[in-house]
Formats: sequence, structure tokens, C-alpha cells
Amino acid sequence: MLKKLLFLICLSVAGTAKAQDIFLAGVKPGKAIAIANNGSVILKNNCLFVRWHTGKKAVAIDAFVAGLKRVDLKGAPMFEMDLKDGVVINSADFELSSALKVINIKGNNEKVKLVQREDGKEISAAFLNVKYGIRVKWSAILKDNSNYIRQVFTFSSVADSLRITKLKLVKLPEKTGVTTSGIVDGSPIISKDFFFALESPISKYEVKNGWADSYIESQEPARELISSTVWGVAPEGQLRRGFLYYLERERAVPYRQMLHYNSWYDLSWNDRKLNDTGCLDRIQTFADSLTIKRHIALNSFLFDDGWDDNQTLWQINKTNFPVGFNNIKTLAKKYNASLGVWMSPWGGYEQPKEQRLQYGRKQNPPFETNSHGFSLSGAVYSKRFKDAAANFVNKYGVSMFKFDGVGAGDKLTGATADYQTDMESLLKMVSSLREVKPDLYFSLTMGTWPSPFWLQYGDALWRNGWDTNTTGEGNNRQQWLNYRDGEVYDNIVQRAPLYPLSSLMYHGICIADNGAPAKFEMNDKDISDEIWSFFGSGTSLQELYINPHKLKAANWNCLAAAIKWARENADIMPDTHWVGGAPSKGDVYGFASWSPKKAILTLRNPSNTAKKFVIDMRKVFELPPNSKAGYTFYNAKSETKQLTNPLFTGDVYTVTLEPFEVLVFNAKPAL
Repeated sequence: MLKKLLFLICLSVAGTAKAQDIFLAGVKPGKAIAIANNGSVILKNNCLFVRWHTGKKAVAIDAFVAGLKRVDLKGAPMFEMDLKDGVVINSADFELSSALKVINIKGNNEKVKLVQREDGKEISAAFLNVKYGIRVKWSAILKDNSNYIRQVFTFSSVADSLRITKLKLVKLPEKTGVTTSGIVDGSPIISKDFFFALESPISKYEVKNGWADSYIESQEPARELISSTVWGVAPEGQLRRGFLYYLERERAVPYRQMLHYNSWYDLSWNDRKLNDTGCLDRIQTFADSLTIKRHIALNSFLFDDGWDDNQTLWQINKTNFPVGFNNIKTLAKKYNASLGVWMSPWGGYEQPKEQRLQYGRKQNPPFETNSHGFSLSGAVYSKRFKDAAANFVNKYGVSMFKFDGVGAGDKLTGATADYQTDMESLLKMVSSLREVKPDLYFSLTMGTWPSPFWLQYGDALWRNGWDTNTTGEGNNRQQWLNYRDGEVYDNIVQRAPLYPLSSLMYHGICIADNGAPAKFEMNDKDISDEIWSFFGSGTSLQELYINPHKLKAANWNCLAAAIKWARENADIMPDTHWVGGAPSKGDVYGFASWSPKKAILTLRNPSNTAKKFVIDMRKVFELPPNSKAGYTFYNAKSETKQLTNPLFTGDVYTVTLEPFEVLVFNAKPAL
């Protein structure tokens, strides 16, 4: 009876751990306040103050203040646009066409997005440029407990389509010392403890004529254009964490772990199609070994490339799945899991892609294409893709999508001109699918770049690079870990410091019979290293590219222990940040997450020689200036009672890592 009760509890709580707000040191923001009086309007709370000057015909920004810190914005336009005929106009060329309003915003606790649960204040107005026939609706929004304000702009044409070629919504005096935080499109602009951004992964940055601008380029005429900005402030020395606090509140869905089986390298491969029998076997085998025996339930079973009939385009192969996904849906549901589906906006890869394209060209009207395959900006193809995805959600309860192939290639810094409309269409597509089911999980893979603003749409981005590869020292599996984490360091940490590592697709744990993983060693030590180093990354996209029949009891025990540890620390894993050096150089490296109550640290030595690493608590955990640095460390992998066996206590401690050793620590503030 007790075992049955534990099993039911396991099923009921699996995946329900919800991340709390990122810790914001210092003064808490508190309630939002809006003040409108003669000559000015103000949004403020305990940690920020923003003022606009108002007149009978105009509104102009004055200053952004946070305590003793200030960004002087006098003379900065609220917006600026380049029109198709070469004319440049800005907010000073517009007049108020409606009175300023102060609006009370009521939060809704049923909303998925965190910030939508908060009350707040909004200031709104409308502007008109008579000469060029352009209307602007403007809103400035401050929610309770926010360290930032957002401004939403809606541009429309009085008579014809908008002819805007460049729209600048963040325009800051260069003398304020602002710079971009990364080299990819959609990187925030920063100045000491302030951050500013046009909230779009396709926004660009330039410094010209004494101004630092964040802008978007418009490729096509449109009746309406909606875009938004954020101005935020972080506690002293806490820019990454302050920005992350904002991002967790504003992203489509806050951090949540999605533990799932992925069929690639196992049932799915280039030379075969999936079938009902194989999929049912994997669900049952994971359930038997992990869920029933070890009380760990998966959130989802995702079936990768190979479930479809290439001659129907995104329709289930009826020969291999006679009743569609009904059987696998039913079995997954028995173990409190749902289904996930791979789809490729551009059509997939190799021969299956070519077959899909041939089918699309024969349709009347034909499905639109570009040089990479299908084009999501095409109305016909976009409708087919969305209808297929929505049907999976409505009919089969699909909870997650792996969208593979969404842009122009790998290791990009942004959208090329040829693909900007496709990227814009992808963002609209994901948003429209969230209207079907708001908490869908989206893994956006090949073709993305690490702008934090992708997370206003999806949940995880590709780390870039090959799916699997090997590099450096060690055996094949250790070299795979070197490659996996080296790509994260090179492509994410170095190019986009404010992108959260907890929202990456690392390409999971690979224990299977196809592709490169077929050559990875199967000894318990190497498998344990891969399992713990993967979950130590803190990623929400917990992919198991695992043939369950290849695992021994020791492997299952290790996997269950690491999953349990990750779930116990889900509340702080959004804070995951890089520690140490470059894996490609053989440096010790890892991941750390922190809150005032606890912290975790994972370290790995990617070389064949023992190495020392200095754990400086203040640096490793990126502690706020006034926080105490003393911590007691415990072995997170130990099966014994951890709290009775501390490894060390102090502010600074030096550890020695043996060749290819993975250490995982739980840490508590020392009394």
C-alpha cells in the first residue's frame, strides 16, 4: 500500500516544481505608482523613477533614475523612424491626438506569464503625424514588484500601408557610456547597472552621430507595426541577475523543467520511420524502470523526425500508426506524461525533406519555399504548419514541440535580410499556438541565436554547433562532453552573456545505437559523468536521447538520483551561470546557481591531468556586495545523509579534480 501511495505521489508531483522569482538584492521594488500633474507624468516604485515632460501637443522623456544613479535622457526621442523615401522623423514631429491617461492594471493569478499576475500602472497616449499620415499609440507600463518599465508602441497608417524601413525605439546619448551586452542581434544595451532593449530577437544595435540605437528593420509594407522596449535597473554589481529577474517575469512561460525521452539516435534515424510498436515499447520501458521502480515520472515522450508521411506533409504515417497517436497518448497518460512532437518549419533534412518539398510543390496553390526549404512567411504553408501543430495539441494532448530548422543556418548572429520575414512569421506562429495552449513548451533549434528575447516566445534555444561531436582529450564519451560544453562556452557565454544557460538545448544525454553516440563508451563512470554534468547545467530542456534497453541498474539509479536532485533545486536553477574557463583549453569549468537560502555548484575537469580549482564563494556564486561568503559544501551525489557529512566550510576553498572528474555540490550558508 505504501509503495502504491509513493508511486501515486510521484506521478502527481512530477514536473510541478515551479521556479520562484530570481533573487533581487537591495531595495525591493514594491508597488507601482503613477502620477500625472501639470507638465509631467511619472512612473515610480521603491527602486526606480521615470519622468516624461508633457505639453499641450507633445510628450518628451526627461530622466531614468534609480536611487543615486541616473541616466539623463533629455533630448532623446521616444522613437525615430526612417521612411522609404529617405525621410527621417521622430517623436518631436508628432503631436498628441488624445489626452494622457493613467490606467490601473489588475493582475490575474490564472495567467501563465508571471508578470500578468501582478497589478500595475499604465500611462497611455496617442500621437499623429499629419504630413506622413502615421498614428502612434504609446503605453508606458510599470507592474508591482518590477525593476523595469516597458513601453509598447503601435504604429499604423492613416490611409495606406506603413513605409517604415528602420524603426528606432531605444535611442540613448552615447555620452551615457552605454554599450551592447553581446554580439548577437537582440542583445540588451547596458550602462553600469542599467539595461535597455528593444524586446525582439531580430533587433539590431548601432552607434552613430553620438547616439546608441536599438532598432528593427522592416522588409514589407504593413498596416500596423507593434513593438516594445524595456528600461531596467539592477542592484549594484548584479546586472546579470537583475536582467534575469526581468526576463523570468516577462518570458512566455517561466522556467519549468521538461524531462522527456527523445527518440533521435534510438528509434529515429535517417534511414527509418517510427511505428506504434517501438514507441509503445519505449514508453513502457521508461515507466517500468524509472517511474514504477524508482518513482521518477517523465513529463513527456517526444518523437523526433520519422513519425510523418512525407507525401502528406506533417500528417501522421497511417501505415505505422493505424490509429494515429491514440495508443501512445493513452500509455503516456497512464504514467502522468504527455507527448512531444518534432516538426521542421523549413521541411527537415536530406531525402525526407526533398520528398516533403516535392509534395508541397504539387499542391494547388503550391506551398511557398525559399533557398532553405519551406517558407513560414508564405500564407499557404504557414496555415498548413499551424493547423498540423494545433491538431496535435487538440487531438493528442501534445505539450511540447521541437521546432528544428527555423532560420538561415548555424552559429548566426542574427537574421539575414532573406530570412527576416520568415523569422517574424515564426514568432507569430509560436504566439498563435500559445493561444491554443498557453503553457506549451517550445524548443527552437537550428537557425536561432542567443538573444534573450526569443524567450518571450519559446522556452529553449539551440546551443549551436553539431548535434554531437568529439574534441579534446579522453575517450569518446568524455570528448563528447568536452565538445558539448565547449560549444556552450564559445557560442553562448562569450557571445551573449545575458542569455540564461538554464534555457538552452544542450542535446541531452546520449546513450543509443545510431550516429556518434553508438561509439560512446558504456562504463558506469562515463555514463555517470554525462548524467550529472548534464543535469548540473540547470537546463529546463531535459532531453534523454536514451535507448532504455542499454541501461543497467546502476545507470538507472544514477539517472534517478540526478533527476531528483535537479527537481529539488528547480527553484534556483533559473540562476544557472558559467563558472571557470574554456573546456576547449582544458580548463576546469562548470555551472553555479544561487539564492540566499542555498546554492549548487557543478565542476568538471575536461583534461587527462589532475587540476586544482579555487572555489571563491563570492565569485562563483556572484554574491551581492553585502552578502556573507561563508558556505558549507556537501556532496550532492552521495547516497548517505548529506547534512551530516560536510566536505568543507569557508569563504574560499581549493579542490582537486582528477582527470575527467565531475563534482556536484549542494551548499548552505554557514551559520
